[in-house]
Amino acid sequence: MTLVVVTRVHNAAAAAGGMRRGLAYARAYANVRHVAGGPLASSPLHRATLGTLAVDAAGAFVLAGHAFALLGRVEVGADPEAAAELRIVAPLAKLATGRLAVSSASEYVESFGGAGYVEDTGVPRLLRDAQVLPIWEGTTNVLALDVLRALTREDAGAPLVSRLAAAVDLARPLSPVLADTLATAATQLAETISAVTLDPGAPTVLAGARGLALRLAYALTTALLVEHAGWGDEQAELAARLWARRWLRHEEIAEDAHHHLDLLC
Repeated sequence: MTLVVVTRVHNAAAAAGGMRRGLAYARAYANVRHVAGGPLASSPLHRATLGTLAVDAAGAFVLAGHAFALLGRVEVGADPEAAAELRIVAPLAKLATGRLAVSSASEYVESFGGAGYVEDTGVPRLLRDAQVLPIWEGTTNVLALDVLRALTREDAGAPLVSRLAAAVDLARPLSPVLADTLATAATQLAETISAVTLDPGAPTVLAGARGLALRLAYALTTALLVEHAGWGDEQAELAARLWARRWLRHEEIAEDAHHHLDLLC
């Protein structure tokens, strides 16, 4: 399992790195591609697309980084608290970033138009390299069931719920709306975890394992972005607001993504 954890964390890092690479490619291309009499980079619609991708990249980056930070504390200091949290963060990070990497890579390829499909450009490789990430060292469903085992057999949800609660307090002075959104998600997840542990083998619990794992990953990512914002990181604060709206409240963020693209990237 030690090897599995390490490879899963490296998989998350590859996903986050690939997303940032694709975003850099897409932005550079938009700066030189002219359509309808002007640079593609000035199109509000295209800026909104890139801004939304930047929010996803920011989320993947903090989630993968947190997993590596926990791994470092375990390997260097044999930190039992870090080990307990890593037990659930490793599969969550790998699961969520792998799926984000594939959807983002598809958008990056599309952002190049026909050139994105031509092998000579090298752009199609972004999508091929991303597609292995949700598969290697555990598919999405395998990881979701692993998260379920961690919750029910090892009480791995406790450190996660504690981190969410602490982030709610950090978010309050930044944005009451963000704090309330995270608090609602944390409460709902805590209730779901309690219900799941009563009968982990129930068909409804098993069928919903993927959805629960993704919800946990999205809430954790919000909390991590809030933590970074608490250090005075303006980009992280903006990303936290937009990430929470996109993944916790399922709102459209295109307009704000367009306006704040330069800060997000």
